[in-house]
Amino acid sequence: MSFYLFTVYLHIFAAFVWLGGMLFLAFVLAPVSRKIDPPSLRGNLLKVIGTRFRIVGWICIVTLIITGFLNIFNKGMTHEIFLPEQMFGTEFGRTLAMKLTVVTLMIILSIIHDFFVGPRMTALLQNSKPGEQNPELQKMRWQVSWLARLNTVFAVLVIFFAAKLAR
Repeated sequence: MSFYLFTVYLHIFAAFVWLGGMLFLAFVLAPVSRKIDPPSLRGNLLKVIGTRFRIVGWICIVTLIITGFLNIFNKGMTHEIFLPEQMFGTEFGRTLAMKLTVVTLMIILSIIHDFFVGPRMTALLQNSKPGEQNPELQKMRWQVSWLARLNTVFAVLVIFFAAKLAR
């Protein structure tokens, strides 16, 4: 197997793990966890799973960044693809710019979720009493929910741009 095919495979694998994990958390774990009582148990569960997935997710993100650049250069392109006349003057460059923009937004949302909003929400859950109404916890749930939804939309866009680049 050539080095290029290896980096493409690794890139796709890391994308599947990262995006698949995000979708599992958003569509399976989050809805099911709402039924777990007491809230402190729910908070503990989310903290343990979230911490574990954060490690896996960030390994995938680093892998995606490294293999993404390797794939560009292994495809015969040079650093000139990132110059404005190449990046915005060709269909490939514009598509790559859109993909990189959406990936950057996903990384920013992941930083906000993984290091700020998510840990704050799980800490509030861990300290919650059954039946207690906490406005800050409700706000954190809303933020986490919308961060996940937006990142899912971005993930679909990245897949679209990746397919367009491969053609």
